[in-house]
Amino acid sequence: REEWTYIISTLQKAAIEETGIPIVYGVDQIHGTTYTRGGTLFPQNINMCATFNRALARQGGEISAYETKAGNIPWTFAPVIDLGRDARWPRMCDTFGEDVYLVQEMGRETVLGFQGGDGSAVDKNHVAACLQHYMGYGAPSAGKDRTPSYIAEQDMREKHVAPLLEAIRAGALSVMVNSGMNNGMPFHANYEYMTQWLKEDLNWDGVIVTDWADINNLYSRDKIAATKKEAIKLAINAGIDMSMDPYSWDFCVLLKQLVEEGEVPMSRIDDAVRRVLRMKFRLGLFDTPYWDINEYPEFASEAYAKAATLAAEESM
Repeated sequence: REEWTYIISTLQKAAIEETGIPIVYGVDQIHGTTYTRGGTLFPQNINMCATFNRALARQGGEISAYETKAGNIPWTFAPVIDLGRDARWPRMCDTFGEDVYLVQEMGRETVLGFQGGDGSAVDKNHVAACLQHYMGYGAPSAGKDRTPSYIAEQDMREKHVAPLLEAIRAGALSVMVNSGMNNGMPFHANYEYMTQWLKEDLNWDGVIVTDWADINNLYSRDKIAATKKEAIKLAINAGIDMSMDPYSWDFCVLLKQLVEEGEVPMSRIDDAVRRVLRMKFRLGLFDTPYWDINEYPEFASEAYAKAATLAAEESM
């Protein structure tokens, strides 16, 4: 917790001094406090779903949120609400299983546990949720991670969208996009899925973030763009609001060039910026960009350990 606090508070101080705007930092705490030493670990989602216990799912989200916030981290890339439809897929453990109703019930409760309400204001003991992955990620044709799927529109709407829709209704503040492609179209360039289905049809005002370096895949793997610059143009115009680009900062330089050249409209930038700022305001980061970890005395408490043990027992 101390190390997270040092890293994030240092970044926050620099960001506020330079721009007046706090950053928002997130990690993959997907089954308890998995990236903080000493944190409470819950069973993987495939075990949590085996409990069929909504209350435990919500409690797991609440405890994970509290302990995540105890390290100055306000955002978690969870829950995973993919339908685990192919037993060969190596990320089956991340999912709440293959059943639409079970996944949407457990997913909704986990979101409510993370955020502590409808997401309009997230208090000091809660974090922003991020739904992984939009969508159809757990049904790749070859059974391998980040590989193509061939899902018909009816199946996509009736099955794979259903858990996401339930979580959006519960107030989920952000969504992470599927790393693969469906029927030949990469999700990170799919205007219909991101802008029409999610932002317009659902009137959703949250943030769409990429997965790890996935804009790069549009030119390096999928070959629908000749360069990284063209890939950025396709992804941002399709509806991506935030790029997870861990290898370089040329995303910022190239996107600025695209706007200046008229290839990405300023209206698209305005929309993305509003969404990111809105989430930061809902998290209270403009008022409290970092905090004292001594405000979280229940971190790794015996009560939290008992809750995780109960989840493990019920999953059996």
